[in-house]
Amino acid sequence: MIRIALIDDHNLVLQSLADKLDTVADLRVVGRFTKQEQLITFLKKQQLDLLIMDFMLTEGTAFELITEINSLNLSLTPKYMILSGFYNELLHQQALDLGVRAFIRKEASYEELIAAVKSVCHGNIIVPATVYSHQNDNLSEIELRILDLMVAEKTNQEIASELFISRRTVETHIANICRKLQVNGRIGAVREAVKNNLV
Repeated sequence: MIRIALIDDHNLVLQSLADKLDTVADLRVVGRFTKQEQLITFLKKQQLDLLIMDFMLTEGTAFELITEINSLNLSLTPKYMILSGFYNELLHQQALDLGVRAFIRKEASYEELIAAVKSVCHGNIIVPATVYSHQNDNLSEIELRILDLMVAEKTNQEIASELFISRRTVETHIANICRKLQVNGRIGAVREAVKNNLV
């Protein structure tokens, strides 16, 4: 039996989602929460296989909640799935860096959601093709955001902290930015960005 918990600001959403998931064999919703502190207390006492969360919560974002849960050093850290009313590549990249297995739009059908839950529970990661698909040398959305922070003279660590991604990921993106702009380093990338109105 796969044990699932849900966290969302709205009780009606929680009830509807729980009702749908409980109809699926091998899935069991063992907790529904509107407050992060209630969820944290639950996780300290109960093991969980999957946590499905709204991206925007009353006390912050799902990214902040995940960071807090990861800091607990639980014997079993649940897999994470995020539901969101808005979506972009930058958010999905940040989610992947935090260990999120799926980032699903709220307008997805229940059939799509349940299929995603089953896939994640079987160890898969659901990644839209757009996140890793760069068939041309145009800068991606996350690369443009990092370039903007470089122009603002942010360090790699400061960029990583602001975007909720690892420093190594930032370094990889900067290397890709330099390659695409055909420059040798940060100074050249910033110069090209300003000259070509990229930021």
